[in-house]
Amino acid sequence: MSDPLALLPLAMAAAGGRLGAFAAAPLTAAGLTLLQRSAPLVRALAGRRSALLLPSGPAFLVALAASDGRGALLLDEQASPETIAWQLADAEVGAVFTLEALMPLLPDGLPVVLLDDAPRRARVITPARTMDVDLGSHHGLALEGDPETEGRDEECIVCYSASGVRSARTHRELLAAGRSAVAELRLTSEDHLLSLLSWGDPEALAVCLAAPLLAGARVSFLTPGGEIDIATAIAQHDVSMLAGRWHTASGVRVTAARVAQGVPALRDGLLYRDER
Repeated sequence: MSDPLALLPLAMAAAGGRLGAFAAAPLTAAGLTLLQRSAPLVRALAGRRSALLLPSGPAFLVALAASDGRGALLLDEQASPETIAWQLADAEVGAVFTLEALMPLLPDGLPVVLLDDAPRRARVITPARTMDVDLGSHHGLALEGDPETEGRDEECIVCYSASGVRSARTHRELLAAGRSAVAELRLTSEDHLLSLLSWGDPEALAVCLAAPLLAGARVSFLTPGGEIDIATAIAQHDVSMLAGRWHTASGVRVTAARVAQGVPALRDGLLYRDER
């Protein structure tokens, strides 16, 4: 039997980290429970990819776990409905995990899973029926395996460039990138990382989500809408690290910096935020 920790969401859950107000393990368990309790969703995903049209947050990990190791297409909520429809068709997506407010961006007729109330419940909408799935009474998630496994050499996430070129990252590649970030940033289980970026691109996913969870650390994220006072967020949430896009000697890249006395230590240069 293959090592369960060879799948990115299970490896992140096994390390004991937290995502927002939730432990990572129950969020992953909720995603697996969703598959167990929704036969229509299982049928929709059979032989096809999933898609995630979600902001950063707990629902993202639920959806990644419910993708069950298959390639998950990361959709940009700033894209046009026409672009999203083309990507869904080109990537052969069977179902989309999203929020009710984002449904107008999706084409009609495609199975949709609404995760507004995750990890307590989900709503699965297919052309044939709509069903609510209770995710809050699942059993605990027991994970045993090699925490240093290299990971499966199979698609984990899929994305499109601005020019429309599709690319994929495997579980192996994302685990390696996450572990590399853990080592470079010296992340420990005592850290609390505030992510300033959406997890909709592979670099941000590896550094801002996978790395802290693989280290058993806590991850917080900026909620969409309105201006965010980073210093206030740091003070309120006892943040030890900021992760975003930084100007470095080798160019702009996704990385993180330690926070000292409420101010980011700009050892890597000037932090800037995406305005997408």
